[in-house]
Parts: sequence; C-alpha cells; structure tokens
Amino acid sequence: MRATRSVPPPLARSEADHLKALIRQSSERKVTATFVIEGPHLLQRALETAPSHIRTVYLTHEVLETQAELVSAVYKNKTAIVAISAKQSESISDTKSPQGVFALIAIKPSTNTSVTNHILALDAVQDPGNVGTIIRTAAWFGIERIIIGEGSADPYASKTLRASQGEIFSVQCETTDNLSLTLSALKKKGHKILATTLSRDAGSLYREDFSGKIVIVLGSEAHGVSKAVSGIADREITIPKIGNGESLNVAMSSAIILSEIAARTSRKIN
Repeated sequence: MRATRSVPPPLARSEADHLKALIRQSSERKVTATFVIEGPHLLQRALETAPSHIRTVYLTHEVLETQAELVSAVYKNKTAIVAISAKQSESISDTKSPQGVFALIAIKPSTNTSVTNHILALDAVQDPGNVGTIIRTAAWFGIERIIIGEGSADPYASKTLRASQGEIFSVQCETTDNLSLTLSALKKKGHKILATTLSRDAGSLYREDFSGKIVIVLGSEAHGVSKAVSGIADREITIPKIGNGESLNVAMSSAIILSEIAARTSRKIN
C-alpha cells in the first residue's frame, strides 16, 4: 500500500554537496555535530532507538513508491522528507550500490550517565570495520559507553556505521583527543583501568575480578595498547592462548572479554 502524502520537495544541489561532505569528511561531522546514515536498515534502527535525533530523511522516488512501510514510519516520526533522484543518490553515496535511503542525524552529546559499571576504551583502533563491530558487540552485551581515543576510526564514518549495523544508536560513543587524560580522570573517580595485551606475563582474563567500575582498554591492531595508556592502567589482562594461533582480531577479543563478563554476571544472578 502506497503512503498517501504530499510530494516531498526535491534535493537542492547545495544540500547534496553538504551530505557528500558529511559522508566523506570527519571534520565536517565534527563541526556540525551531525552525520549521515545510508540504507533502510540503519534508518529503521534510528527510528526505533533515536527518533528525536533524525533531522531529515532523503529518499529516491523509487523508495517513495515501493517502500510504503518505511515511508510511513518516517512520516509518523514527523521527520521531513526530501526527494532525491537516482543520480543524486549515486553521487551522495560512497557505496557501489546505493539503496536510495539517507538520513541526517544529530550526534548525541556525551552525558556520562551510563548506568552500567563497565566502559570500553579504544586506543588507536584504526580499522572502521573493527570499531563498528566492537560497537555492535558492546550493544549486545549491554555496554552503554565506549571512549574512542585518538588514532581510532571515526564512529560516524560510513564504513563504521555499516559495521555497527545501526547499534551506534544503542551505545554512547565519546571521542577524545587525549585518551590518557580521559582515563586518568576516570581513575580518579574510582574506575579500575584494565589494559588488554598479548603478553603471557599479564593476568588471565578468566582470573580477573570484574566487579565495580571498570574501563577495559583495547589497543590498536598493529601495536596494541600504547605505553602511555599502559602506564595509567591498574593491570594488564590477556586472553590465555591455548592453541597455536598467532593473534586475535581486536573485535573478536572484545566479544570474548564481554562474554566472560556476562557469564560472571549471569552466574551471580542465578
């Protein structure tokens, strides 16, 4: 069934250029405190979990004609819709196969009001796929806050957003230009800082006490946690190696660590 609404206004060239800049330039996202999502799945997640942060939705004429349920949900949210052509969609998108669905989203300001005791911190995790997967994993395990340090992939970059599968709206991502300083401030407030490492001299994940307020720091794919951050940490922890594998992907490591914490919590509850 087609949504019966007034015809949306067309996309102006200046606005199209602005969307392209937001998708491609982190500096533009930072200055405007906005970012662009692409695709019906990400838009649906935004409508479900952060409807008040959707500023404008941009849909091709084909989407307006064929995806009545999505269009109706946008109208129900009282969000402005702008019509775009297939050519404009291809120009705006940084993917090979644009889906004709975009939305301008306001970045949530950092509130530091997470009710959970556990925080993740990323120390120069450069791959946007890893950062997005960590965000997605954190959302699954109920982690509400991730601190993203300098040198890490932008959580609002298109590749990161796609990897997060829309869970960017479930987790508060706080970027910092000085992770060491941010962690030191948290430490003064009573948080225990645990830095992950591959070193066998570090404490085992499975013997660590995860009660209380904790920040778990995940390091870069190539170099691990920096010396500056390790110097602040209360302890270093590692996932014990049992087989012959050389290393673990940082996103996979986050899943193992958060799964272990969840298992401990579950045992206490039950």
